Amino acid sequence: MEKVDIVIIGAGVVGLAIARELSSKHRAEIVLLEKHPYFGAETSSRNSEVIHAGMYYPADSLKAKFCVRGNRQLYEICEKYRIPYRKSGKLIVASSDEELVEVEALYRQGNLNGVPNLVMLNAKQIEALEPEVRARNALLSPETGSIDVHRLMQFYETQALTNGVLIAYQNTVTGIEKLANGYKISVADETGANFDILSQVVINSAGLNADKIAALVGIDIDEYHYRLHYCKGEYFNVANRHIGKIQHLIYPVPTAYSLGIHTRLRLDGTLSLGPNAYYVDEINYEVDPGHQVEFYDSVKDFLPYIQYADLTPEMAGIRPKLQGPGEKFRDFVISEERDKGLPGFVNLIGIDSPGLTSAPAIAEYVANLL
Repeated sequence: MEKVDIVIIGAGVVGLAIARELSSKHRAEIVLLEKHPYFGAETSSRNSEVIHAGMYYPADSLKAKFCVRGNRQLYEICEKYRIPYRKSGKLIVASSDEELVEVEALYRQGNLNGVPNLVMLNAKQIEALEPEVRARNALLSPETGSIDVHRLMQFYETQALTNGVLIAYQNTVTGIEKLANGYKISVADETGANFDILSQVVINSAGLNADKIAALVGIDIDEYHYRLHYCKGEYFNVANRHIGKIQHLIYPVPTAYSLGIHTRLRLDGTLSLGPNAYYVDEINYEVDPGHQVEFYDSVKDFLPYIQYADLTPEMAGIRPKLQGPGEKFRDFVISEERDKGLPGFVNLIGIDSPGLTSAPAIAEYVANLL
């Protein structure tokens, strides 16, 4: 049985960031296991690619703290390592008195969370910035932007490999057993062959399967409220004839489960809308064309230039949410499980939005836990 110091499960953007962070700070033998043939095959590659600023989350929550810090860190990484990004800024728009109350609450929450440079705008100021947008008021977040997530993950992977991390793709964790001298991790490779690894530390960054990995080591995921709920989000492309009509990301007020159907402004200038949010029982990335009406209706008031026929299905992603239907806000779970008799086992569960933005700050936090 091969012996290593640290095993990380899951090569999404967070797992890769952790691999880079730990390998740059510790002389440790680190293995990163990923069941897919490549990195970021699930949530990390099926999202809006937005660098969030941090105004949506309760003060002192991990989501708020890591989003605000991660925002600064990502821009620094992009500048230093030439990762493509666009610091476009974002408008969260209000078209009624009720929506204005919500937007003003986000402004106050953002200031409380330490989000810099937030500004409330009136209709004339909105029109000056975005002539094609219609809204009574808006919150301007200049620190919001977009990033090439694939290039970011490629950077994390390259840095981890350079630092000596062994990244094993197409290797699926099938069992975890706590031993006196560490954890025995059972793995099946791409041929179906089985082998075991003995590791002092295990970091569960398995995204959509993080609750299942926690269960493998013996944690009752219902007792500790670790069971994940799949929340699907679809995207629709906007016709290229509208390229260049907006310069900022345009968001509605958030819903109970998501940030609302908003514009996704790609780095090449093309535009899509999404994601919506609805709970599903299975992982399925097909886009329901019947949801085109929902997408059109959600943006027609503040983006009146978009026509129904401009929309075509693009892609879908699945959020690994701890918050179930009808439930209140749930924070990230990032826990070294010593109190459950599992020293050296670190769970990262429910890393949904703003997981991408938070990735470098989460990696720091995990390194400090160890």
